[in-house]
Amino acid sequence: MPELPEVVTVTNILNEELIGLKIEYCEVFWPKLLTHQTADELSKRVKNQTIQRVFNKGKFIIFELTKDVLISHLRMEGRWAFERKENHSYSETILEAEFGFSNAEDKVLRYYDFRRFGTLEIANKETYLKSNSLAKVGPEANEPHLKPNWLKERLAKTRRPIKVVLLDQTIISGIGNIYDNEILFAAQINPYTPANKLTYEQVELILVHARLILNKAIIKKGTTIHTFESRKGQTGQYQNYLKVHGKNNQPCPQCQTTIIKEAIGGRGTYYCPKCQS
Repeated sequence: MPELPEVVTVTNILNEELIGLKIEYCEVFWPKLLTHQTADELSKRVKNQTIQRVFNKGKFIIFELTKDVLISHLRMEGRWAFERKENHSYSETILEAEFGFSNAEDKVLRYYDFRRFGTLEIANKETYLKSNSLAKVGPEANEPHLKPNWLKERLAKTRRPIKVVLLDQTIISGIGNIYDNEILFAAQINPYTPANKLTYEQVELILVHARLILNKAIIKKGTTIHTFESRKGQTGQYQNYLKVHGKNNQPCPQCQTTIIKEAIGGRGTYYCPKCQS
């Protein structure tokens, strides 16, 4: 699943390509993509609106239009592609939606999804942060203004393992399984540690390393382990910097102890039993 660095990478590309384009039509080929509207309702509502910017909130991609916002979540393997109408970056069998523009020559914006888990909805841009799937999304983990005391107060309310809590997008957003493993390794925190047992210093380390790791991954255009592409043929590079994720049975880069993989909360968890004891 694309995490914050991958979503930011995609968002930056879309923002460069789409600003100022006026929507002429929208076709939806997979109605289950839409969470709160029918295809006909979406098509009528977006027609003649102009894309003013594209940005993200956590793992959500937000297209700001003249009056509304389109809210997209890629889930496992969703892909946006701005391409010539006669070309398809991916198979037409997984094409779920297409937006045409009155001022983009022969180019269209298409949404493809290999797993068909992605979602799309439209909301009023004056109220969208209060009334839909974004309402409970927490601040992004790499935001510079986040303070350890704030996060510690949130963590004090749960006994769940910190591994699980960092994946909870209502507490802090943007962290998925890859960066969760990397952040806890960098902070030398055992992933089983109950969140309410963390010290102030440990919480501070989580925030410090979350910023460092996520920001570096953004610079490297995300992590591609299996299929992630920000556009056709463009993969991320941060997989070359991973310390523990995907490294089970390999030596820890710090102490040479064998990295182990276990399931915590149903998620593959990679850690060093010595450095993170």
